[in-house]
Amino acid sequence: MTVGGEVSPAPVDLQVTDFVFDWAQRLPDKTAIVHEGRPLSYRALAHRIAQARAFFVRHGLIGPSVVVVAVANLQTFWILSLALRSIGVTTIQPRPGQPLEDLGLPEVLGVVGSPAERSLDLDQACAAAGLPLLYAAIEAETPHWPTRAAAAEKTGGHILLTSGTTGIQKKVLMEPSFEPAYIRYRRWVMDISHDSVGVLFDFAAWTGAGYKGVVSSLTAGATVVIDQRPTSHAPLLYPGVTYAVILPSMVHELLAGPPDALPRNPALQIQVAAGALTLREIEGLKARITPDLINSFGSTEVRPVAFTPMETAEDQRWHRLVPDRGVQVVDDLDRPAAAGQVGRLRVPTTNGPTGYLNDETATRAFFKDGYFYPGDLAEIRADGRMALHGRVTDVINIKGQKILPAPIEERLRDVLSVSGVCLFSMQNQAGEEEVHVVLETPSPIDPARLQEVLLRELTGFPGAHVHFVPALPRNAMGKVLRLAAREQALAAARARAQLAAAPPPHV
Repeated sequence: MTVGGEVSPAPVDLQVTDFVFDWAQRLPDKTAIVHEGRPLSYRALAHRIAQARAFFVRHGLIGPSVVVVAVANLQTFWILSLALRSIGVTTIQPRPGQPLEDLGLPEVLGVVGSPAERSLDLDQACAAAGLPLLYAAIEAETPHWPTRAAAAEKTGGHILLTSGTTGIQKKVLMEPSFEPAYIRYRRWVMDISHDSVGVLFDFAAWTGAGYKGVVSSLTAGATVVIDQRPTSHAPLLYPGVTYAVILPSMVHELLAGPPDALPRNPALQIQVAAGALTLREIEGLKARITPDLINSFGSTEVRPVAFTPMETAEDQRWHRLVPDRGVQVVDDLDRPAAAGQVGRLRVPTTNGPTGYLNDETATRAFFKDGYFYPGDLAEIRADGRMALHGRVTDVINIKGQKILPAPIEERLRDVLSVSGVCLFSMQNQAGEEEVHVVLETPSPIDPARLQEVLLRELTGFPGAHVHFVPALPRNAMGKVLRLAAREQALAAARARAQLAAAPPPHV
């Protein structure tokens, strides 16, 4: 349907699957998903969803219930998930290798797999969890075309898994009651329309980036490019790409290739999520790929918080909050902090989750009085711009002096040209707190240069213990897992000490 040569907007209250079928009618030949270089139109996507619907209805998988979709192929996952959601089933994709019983979902009806990924491991995992397993062979099904959902209760949700840097898995249920408004807000912030072509690489469906990116694109009638092959630049070569979501940990590989690996594309917008880039990385991306860089900040649990074009040096650190978002920095008594004062960040939960699924303890810890407390320390300047200072639990306290690791880690990454830095403290044998610096680098750094930099950045603190590691442990979104990084560095140090203390071999 067109009005004045333009595609007319769909009703704003549609659910995700409704949008897909709506776009399949209005722009049937428009590419919906490009998976590993192969395009799938909205007509074909809707047809496969309708086939999957027929398969699931025939096998009695209807809501309200929860079904685990244990499928790694992301295009197949979204076909099966959207089909299940359209008949009232809430879906979840487990992490790779995650025991199904560890999901903490007593209401699970069963597990759905893909015939193309049939494996003994999945059979055994379902048997161990006591869950029935159904492989969804949908190709021969007569499509079951849906009527538009009359109410949100007829549509299932989707469960995301999040841990941040805490290592504790929490579940976030994206409910049909608020999902349309939630996704509409995200499309507005990111300026996603049916003309957009977005690259999501291989973000899994259990991550916030994977879920929000795919759903935002499909509800807008846009094209989403997904690539699960082991290369980070191929999707950026797809014709007409308008934006790409990347993690800081991906930048090194993007810049490490030959200069002609990626043509410069000023029309491409790169949105950096889940962390900050160094000034050197920003300059490299602008010189090699595109000048249009965005620093995107948010959490799996809430709508976008900040969206900052990186045009000047201060844009690397000082975020521009989304207008009228209601973000606050508060003290330990939840009183709004003065401009320039560091405190705890909190974000309104309007049109979004208000707690974690099946986890009252975590809900009480992170959700309160209509706000989500992500555990970040932040400050907001008088002009409304916000800077992050790390997480509350990461603050290092030595002899009454507190170190906020995040700003130091960012400067060290930039000055030392390493791909990652992690600061932590621990007591020595005398019971005194000492600072440890873990540097992610393939080779050690010149001691004189390193000492000069650390003396400047850790002024007023005793000498730091430095650890070199080839790769820091990270979660799926590229954030450093601090506890694991600490254990990794200390284990390596113990191994070196034991090797040094070992007697020479007998000859």
